[in-house]
Amino acid sequence: MNYRYPCTGYIPMSGFGNWLEQECSEPRHNINAFSRELRERFNVSWVVPVNSGSSANLVAAIALAEKVRQQGKPLTAAICAFTFPTTVSALLLAGFELTVIDTEENGFNISFLALQNMDIMPSVLAITHFLGFPCEVEQICNLAHARGSYVLQDACETLGLQVNNRPIHQYGDLTTWSFYHPHHLSSYGGGAVLSHTEEDYLLTDSVAHWGRACRCHISPDSCCVPQGPAHQFTYERLGLNVEMSELNACFGRWQLRQWNEIERERCLRYQLLYDTLSDLSMSRVWLSPQNAASPFVFPIQLTDGRTLNDIYPKLKAESIEIRTLMGGVCCDQPAFTHLSAPLPCARELARTTFFVGIHHTLPMENVQHVAARLRYHIAN
Repeated sequence: MNYRYPCTGYIPMSGFGNWLEQECSEPRHNINAFSRELRERFNVSWVVPVNSGSSANLVAAIALAEKVRQQGKPLTAAICAFTFPTTVSALLLAGFELTVIDTEENGFNISFLALQNMDIMPSVLAITHFLGFPCEVEQICNLAHARGSYVLQDACETLGLQVNNRPIHQYGDLTTWSFYHPHHLSSYGGGAVLSHTEEDYLLTDSVAHWGRACRCHISPDSCCVPQGPAHQFTYERLGLNVEMSELNACFGRWQLRQWNEIERERCLRYQLLYDTLSDLSMSRVWLSPQNAASPFVFPIQLTDGRTLNDIYPKLKAESIEIRTLMGGVCCDQPAFTHLSAPLPCARELARTTFFVGIHHTLPMENVQHVAARLRYHIAN
């Protein structure tokens, strides 16, 4: 049987039933196995699987807030104009006061120049590799750490991305991934918090498990909670219940076995769209990031005075779905207008830019059709 999901093609499920029957066993078997396989595949030190990328952002924000408070620093954070709403919400819910920074010129990510010019660096920099395109992560992390700030990376729209031959999750302090189905790797709902140290791993794992002190699910020998009937009901911090389910972890493992093919197919679709549209003078498209990582989607900016609203009805009439840059500038959303800031680069990009999908399940003939119709409507 095949299943359809928004923004994707039909999902082949043949073989998953047998895999599920084979792999479902004792509690946390698939959660632990998925964590281990992710670490091995992507060279990650520590992984806490959770039930969504949004939950991963919330866990990371709460964990960093605890670390900042322990250092006696103010709960301040900087975000980019293009930041997914649940990342903004996570930081606000964790108690941070937010400053919104404009994007780099002709790009989707936080402006390194604007960060350099800040008089006071916030306690946390929350950077987003928006749509799967890397920000200037090395320079930003060097600047942040030199000024005593933590770096939270929202990498929910990329997986396997490298900068200077180094995985992006090896930069910064905490990194989040999403396994939402239209993203690179699906667990049909899920996410993860990545860390470099055992200390941060234990902190984020505790936050994701009710704030409990018990570590028996990690290593019984390392658990210091006194034995007895209340052993698992000792809570040492504010926490959540956002553990990934066994079923989601099992599906994620099954998908991970196909990772090379998934990434190959995504890159083919991105390249087809790029080759079709890159010579048009009235629009801008972006080369795929280097170092063998596909973007999340294919963005297109109109550069001839039109806006995305000019082209939207024409494409909709042909049943071609386009989307805005995740709703545009985050502080222009009704929920976040109190964060308003002058953001000329981001607002211009939001007004003129849209994206189409490159999911590996989209039939190639459909992508070819979309590319041809995009070219026609952009050129005319």
